[in-house]
Amino acid sequence: MRLVADIGGTNARLALCKDGAIAPQTVRNFSNDDWPHLYDIVTAYLKEHAPVPLDNMVIAVAGPVHGDQAVLTNRKWTILKTELLQRFGCKQVALVNDLSALGYAVPSMPTTQLRRIFNGPALAPKNGQYLVVGIGTGFNVSPVLSTSSSVHCFAVEAGHISMPKGVSDMLKAIGHSPDLFPTIETLFSGRGFTLFCQQATGDDTLLGTTAIQSYKTSSNPAISNAIDDYAALIGQLLRDLSLAYMPSSGVYLAGSVARAVVSISTVRLIEVFAQPCDILGDRTPGLFTIEDDFAALYGCAAHDRRQ
Repeated sequence: MRLVADIGGTNARLALCKDGAIAPQTVRNFSNDDWPHLYDIVTAYLKEHAPVPLDNMVIAVAGPVHGDQAVLTNRKWTILKTELLQRFGCKQVALVNDLSALGYAVPSMPTTQLRRIFNGPALAPKNGQYLVVGIGTGFNVSPVLSTSSSVHCFAVEAGHISMPKGVSDMLKAIGHSPDLFPTIETLFSGRGFTLFCQQATGDDTLLGTTAIQSYKTSSNPAISNAIDDYAALIGQLLRDLSLAYMPSSGVYLAGSVARAVVSISTVRLIEVFAQPCDILGDRTPGLFTIEDDFAALYGCAAHDRRQ
């Protein structure tokens, strides 16, 4: 019996699974504000849902994982593997980044959990390389290599690298100073999206969520233009990442900012993303958004503890 958990900054989702299959009736959602720590959430959950001892746990955390500990970025919970082993008596515990959990889910993810944005070439050679791109509170990617026997997700901190030149050039072309966005995460994140919209409209009080709602109601042309431009910037970034990681099996977008912007400005993003380039030619990979909020739990269920 395995406990799987997806621990975000706001909510924690937990479930039980056996032989890689999640028991749907055991899926529960907890508000983190109601609990002093993850350990208390797990304790309460197991009192209700674990009639037999656990063999192992796989915990996905929205934050960095270093060795035997993980830190939840937006809540500053430090989660220790040794503490989980001691408290709950299971044989093994794995801590993974939440984007890596999505990476473990992607190779076997059903179409019902996805929205196809761009088809990609009809006869593209599939090399087992996928790329999950998360644009939400922060930014990161999860490169995935799927073989006949296993799935490997590689640790990356892509949000903190310098902004690619193609994105900086596009920022200049649409009238923004690249100096405001020195790294990828300073633009492609919740706070980056808000700052971009504020700069584009001249409204320092505008929030990203407000901009999305305004776009949907067409109440402010300046906001509509800003979000279309932001979608184009995402398209340019995905082009650069496709060259860096060569994910011929597909690029998978996750995170609240990515899903919101792509859902309302798909055409503009694809216009940029699908432009041929010298290296890829017309072999731009397929592009999807992950629509299932519980997808990380499936990744935790599929996670191989030997990796």
